[in-house]
Amino acid sequence: MSALRLQTVIFVYGLVSASALVWGYIRGNPDIYHHPEGILQLPLQYGVPVGIAAGIVFGIIIARITRFTVKRFEWARKLHLEFRGLLGRLGDVDIIVYAGTSAIGEEMLFRGAMQPALGLVAASLIFGIVHIAPKTHFIPWTLQAIAMGFAFGLMYEISGELAAPIAAHFTINYVNLHFINNYNPAPPVTA
Repeated sequence: MSALRLQTVIFVYGLVSASALVWGYIRGNPDIYHHPEGILQLPLQYGVPVGIAAGIVFGIIIARITRFTVKRFEWARKLHLEFRGLLGRLGDVDIIVYAGTSAIGEEMLFRGAMQPALGLVAASLIFGIVHIAPKTHFIPWTLQAIAMGFAFGLMYEISGELAAPIAAHFTINYVNLHFINNYNPAPPVTA
């Protein structure tokens, strides 16, 4: 990824994060990192590590499911190839920056700021809507984003910590971006 593209990604997700903080402040609860009615309500020293661990485990499971679908279903292969074309060759730093900024920014906005104000269903559906792309073969990606929105939202509500959905989102993006980068499901061209 070019330096300009990396800077753009950082800038855009910086704006997303800042808007989440502003939304939290406007709604009267600037602490978007802790769900005001989280089910577990573990002390911070336990809640964050437990949330991170749960998020990583969930993320690895989802990334494994992604690999399975790409290797077994044509619609998933097409989507994988489309992302390979859109993203181009990514370096390790590119993958870390993209996975990190998108996970932090999107979770701060959709889970931390939106979900307590609008509810799990609305925040999850809006999350999926922002993942709509113009081509019809992206529909599975949008549906997966809606499902992940609900999963991340439930993690936030259960753990009470934004660390859980951030860790899950980062893990999914990090592992899947490496997979997109390194696995070409297109059949080899024969002469």
